[in-house]
Amino acid sequence: MNEYELVSIVHPRLNADETAAAIANIESQIVANGGEMLSTDVWGRRRLAYPINHLLEGTYVLMTFRLPPQGAPVVEALLRISEQVIRHLLVRGIIPFQGHDRRDRDRDERDREDREDRDDRGRDRDERDDRDRGPRASAEPDADNPEMAEAETATAVAD
Repeated sequence: MNEYELVSIVHPRLNADETAAAIANIESQIVANGGEMLSTDVWGRRRLAYPINHLLEGTYVLMTFRLPPQGAPVVEALLRISEQVIRHLLVRGIIPFQGHDRRDRDRDERDREDREDRDDRGRDRDERDDRDRGPRASAEPDADNPEMAEAETATAVAD
């Protein structure tokens, strides 16, 4: 028996009792095909990422279960023809949730900000020397190249 995750979106026109009946119907089809339900998590009514058949909302349901490989196509065919389910996704294997708590997210944000403040050589952007910025970025004339010094002075006077 394989483990599966099924995310389905139930039609928004169904009230709470009809939604519960639709979920129970899906569970009974899984069990009827030799499956074993592990968990059912109703996420509730949520806005869809994009309109599906002119619908903007749906009730999301996540189910995890064990099912023989030959039962998966049968369950999926039943979901396809069901008018109560507007979308579904059946995935073999249960993916454990590796959630981050708030401290991890804050640490990740600090690391990202620190990387943005450094250049490709690992130096702070404020500590780069004038050679990295090029000859025009320097406020003082270049003593090693008198022609550049005269050109920069002439440009400064013209401005």
